[in-house]
Amino acid sequence: MNKKIIATLVALLFSLFQLWSCSGRNDGSQNQANTATQASTISVPLFSAQDIDGRWHSADEWLGKKPVVINFWGTWCPPCRFEIPDLVKLYDEYQAKGVELISMAVNDSPDRVKDFASANKMDWVLLLAQDQIQIDYKLTTGIPTTIFIDKEGNEVSRYIGARDYETLKKGFDAIL
Repeated sequence: MNKKIIATLVALLFSLFQLWSCSGRNDGSQNQANTATQASTISVPLFSAQDIDGRWHSADEWLGKKPVVINFWGTWCPPCRFEIPDLVKLYDEYQAKGVELISMAVNDSPDRVKDFASANKMDWVLLLAQDQIQIDYKLTTGIPTTIFIDKEGNEVSRYIGARDYETLKKGFDAIL
């Protein structure tokens, strides 16, 4: 193979890797493919955010009262879209157990989120992630990022990058 073909293949592989975790802010300091990052038991930041219908919600509606899963995602992000069917299944299973799922759309419009959510049966809380929320939750390496919070309001684990049903299920189980 000549050098031009090799360079093209390397560039293609690098692009595919970057696509698996969507972000323009990836500094490369954390491997997107690593398993759950365990967090020490700390209180998570509170926030206020608008839902896709323009109503404001405060995190204290859920945090500290029930187990919560916060999924930062975007309709424009292929890995985010990849894990939505598994999140739908898991929400159907865990909603009855008291778990609340909150999707925080990053760099998205309410109309795009509403259309995508309707088409994909996302029947949970859909909020728009403002920059300060992303900063407060240390969203520095990309989306999707899924954070599992116990009923006391402490982060239990975090997955950075798309995950399959079985992996996400472990996170849901850990906060019950």
